Amino acid sequence: MAFTIHTTDGNTYTYLRHTNEIVEGEVDELPRHIIFKPRERITELPTLSVFTLGVTTRCNLRCTYCCYSGQYRNTRSHGSKSLTSADIEPILNFIAHNAAVRPITISFYGGECLLELPFIVECVACAQRRWPGEVKFEISTNGILLSNDVLEWTVSNDITLFISLDGSQQTNDAQRGRGSFGAVRRALEYLHTNHRTYFDNNVNLMMTVTDITRLPEIAQLWNDDALLASKPPFRISTVAPNYGQGVERADIDTETGKYMTILEAYDHHRDWQLLAVFFERMLSEWTDRPIVELDAPVEYPTCMPHNTKLYIDTDHAIGLCEKMPDTFRMGDVATGIDWNRADKMAATLAGIIGQRCASCPVARLCNVCPMLLDLDDNEIDIFCHNQQVLQHVKLRLFCELAERELI
Repeated sequence: MAFTIHTTDGNTYTYLRHTNEIVEGEVDELPRHIIFKPRERITELPTLSVFTLGVTTRCNLRCTYCCYSGQYRNTRSHGSKSLTSADIEPILNFIAHNAAVRPITISFYGGECLLELPFIVECVACAQRRWPGEVKFEISTNGILLSNDVLEWTVSNDITLFISLDGSQQTNDAQRGRGSFGAVRRALEYLHTNHRTYFDNNVNLMMTVTDITRLPEIAQLWNDDALLASKPPFRISTVAPNYGQGVERADIDTETGKYMTILEAYDHHRDWQLLAVFFERMLSEWTDRPIVELDAPVEYPTCMPHNTKLYIDTDHAIGLCEKMPDTFRMGDVATGIDWNRADKMAATLAGIIGQRCASCPVARLCNVCPMLLDLDDNEIDIFCHNQQVLQHVKLRLFCELAERELI
């Protein structure tokens, strides 16, 4: 069950799954299977508070890596459908019936949801009247349509923004479209100048890196821009694997080399906040892991039924989240959640987990996403292999950072 790494300084560390400890030296661990608690039928979502609305399938950009490009299996491509004013009342009724926790959060998503700004404005006003003081709002946007007037409206309504910005002007515009970097930076400059508290607290930058080896270069350019240096990304992601077009098995030496190059850059430039955020987010399951022995059955390591959000698409169909393929819907706004469908999905996923995770060395670090339901057995083999390689690399990075007093 244990796996071992060696650091640059010549030290050896072993991860012990049964206790979640990292110990010095090379240590053998007796094989012990994880026992999962008996699964109960899903009849409610007791922590549900976030409702993501797929406002439109329209988009004013065509990002190279977009999951809605038509290249991903069982996932919609850009289209012309949008929610309208007539959809607001039934959607809010559905939210009222299913929200289990307050405050409620309504998150507007696309496509590019700001193409339907009148719908968003009306929906926000209706929700505020319905749940005064008990509803919050989020907008995910590529930032192209964030005019000064739109920004004044988001500020006045205390809306949280998630804005896509993929690094430097060169990398961002190559991935997202020429001129997109300038549009986002102008909006950020306006907020930084006129609404600094909002800029600090309500603006989150979302970065996707298509080539992870370019991250040090991006971090340097980000650090050299005084405005961006004051706002490190909220999240830095790589491109989602596209199993429909084939995913290769990761090579541990190759992956380790990529990330060690990034670590060396951070070690030499400790003021580059982008890299600090990258490692903080990447290694969060290692830094936050509970050091406790597995001496009792545990919950299945997946979100259902404790997921905090649901997704509502332009057809009013209900999904677990915006990332789930369209073929895995579980009800609609009019008829409500199809608990039989939801429970069947959870049962199938539990079967996969029980078969594959009980003896996996990284099972306590891997939260199994229901997107796994879209993969066949061979694809799941590749997924599990790549997860083990990734966690092995993360263990190496965690130990290296700790030795260098970077965490």
